[in-house]
Amino acid sequence: MIDLSEIALSPPAGVSPRKWARLSSFLGALPPAAAARLFAALEAAPAGEGLPAGAVLQSLRARLIEEEAPFPPRRRTAQRLFFQPFADFFVSARRGRKRRARIDRASLEPIWKLTVSDAACASAARAALALDDAIARGEGDVAPPLRDLFEAAADGFAILIAHAEEDAAFRADLSARLGGAGAGDQVGAAALHDLAEVSLLLPAAAHLLGAQETFPRPLSQLTEEDLYQARRLYARAASDAPGAAGYLLTAIAARMDAPWRAMRLYYHLMRAQDDTLPHARADAATIAETLFEDLEGLARGLERDADDDPDTEDAPARLAHFADFASGLAAEADEASDGATLARIEACRDIAAAALARFSETSLARVRRNHPVRHAGGSTRLMALRPDIERPLDRALEKEARAAARFLSKASGLAMMLERPGAASPYVDDATRETARYAGDLIAEIRAAEGDARSVARKRMEATLRAAEGLLPDHEIAVLKERANVAAVSA
Repeated sequence: MIDLSEIALSPPAGVSPRKWARLSSFLGALPPAAAARLFAALEAAPAGEGLPAGAVLQSLRARLIEEEAPFPPRRRTAQRLFFQPFADFFVSARRGRKRRARIDRASLEPIWKLTVSDAACASAARAALALDDAIARGEGDVAPPLRDLFEAAADGFAILIAHAEEDAAFRADLSARLGGAGAGDQVGAAALHDLAEVSLLLPAAAHLLGAQETFPRPLSQLTEEDLYQARRLYARAASDAPGAAGYLLTAIAARMDAPWRAMRLYYHLMRAQDDTLPHARADAATIAETLFEDLEGLARGLERDADDDPDTEDAPARLAHFADFASGLAAEADEASDGATLARIEACRDIAAAALARFSETSLARVRRNHPVRHAGGSTRLMALRPDIERPLDRALEKEARAAARFLSKASGLAMMLERPGAASPYVDDATRETARYAGDLIAEIRAAEGDARSVARKRMEATLRAAEGLLPDHEIAVLKERANVAAVSA
C-alpha cells in the first residue's frame, strides 16, 4: 500500500516543507471523487509557474491508485478485504478534528494490528487467518470467511471500546497503541474514534459492499431509477443495521464524481412518504451535512491560511475548487427551491471571499516591497518619492512579487467564480496602477541618470517588468520596455 505521508514529507524543488504540508493536507482531505475531479482539472491545465502541478498530480495519482479505480485489481488479502466496505470514507490526511465518515488511512494499519494481535480480538485473528488461507487456496467465493471476520471483529472492537469508555487509563493506552510511536495524543485519540466508527460500520459491511457494486465510481448522476435503487439498498440496511444505515447514503454520495449531485438523493428521501422508513429523513440529512462540512471546511481552511500563512501559490486552486463546489451545491438547492441551503452557501462564499481579499492584500504588499523608493530631492520633477535605484536588487523579493502578480492576475476571475466580483478589485487595481507608475518613474530615472547609475536604473527596470508579468498586459510591458530602451540612449 502506498503511504501518502511519505509524499507529504518530500516537498518538490522550490516548495517549502510548510507549504507542501499544507497543500498535502488539503489534497489528502478530499473525498476520492473530488480528488479525481481535481486530478483531471490539473492534468488538463497548461503548464506554468505557481502551483507545483507535477508534484500535486503525483500525489493525486498515488491517491487514486490507492482507491483501486480505474487501475487493475490488487492482490486480495484479508486486510484489504476487511477494509474494502469503508473505502468511500477514507482520507489520506486529516487536519483538525475527527469528522463523521472520514477515516484516516493512517489509522488502518494500527486498527488491523489490533485486530490480529489483541486478546479481545482473538476470534477475529483466527478468522483473518482462515480468510487468508482461503485466498491462498484460490477459492473464488470468500464471502463466508469474510463474513466471519466482520462478525468477530465487531465483537472484539465492542469489548475494547466499552473498556475504553469505562477506564481512562485503558483508553489512554489504547489511543497510544493506535497512534503509534512518536505520535501525539491527538493522533491517537482520532485513531480511536476511527476504530469506533469502523466498529459501528461492521454490521453494515455487506450493505456497503452492495452499494459499491450497484453504484460503481465515478458516478456522474443519479437517475430516477438510481434514486429508488438507493432507497431499496437503504431500506435493507436500515432493517439489518439501523445504526449504520445512514452511512450507506453517505457512501453513495461519496461515489459521485461531483459530490453535490448527491443532493438529489437527499431531496428524494426528505420528500418520501414511507412509514416503513421512520429514520429516512434523519439519515438523509447526513448527506447534506457531510457536504456542508466539506464546503465549510474548505472556506474555514482558506480563512485560516489567509490570516496565518498567506502563501498564494496553492490559493487559486483551492479557491477555484471551493467555488466549483459552492456553485454546484447552489444549483441543486436552487432547483429544489431550498432557501435555507442557499443561505448557508452564501455565508460560506462570504468567508471564502474575505480570504480572497486577504490573499490579495498580502499580494499587493509583496508587489510594493519590490518597488523600493526614497524621498525626492528638491530639483527633481518627482515631487514626493522616486525609485530607489541605489537599493541592491533582491531576488527573493522579486520572486515574491512575481508570485503575487500571478495571483492578482487571477484574483478577479476567482472573485467572479465566488459571485463576489468586488472582493479583490481594490487590490488588483492598486497593484496594476502602482506598478505602471513605478515603471514610468524608472524610465525618468534612466533618462536622467548617467554612466553606472543609468545601468543600475535599467537593471531595476528589468526586474520590475519581470515581476509585473501577468499583472500588466503583455503589450503594455512591451511599450514600457521600448520606452526604457529609448531613454537609455538619450543624451
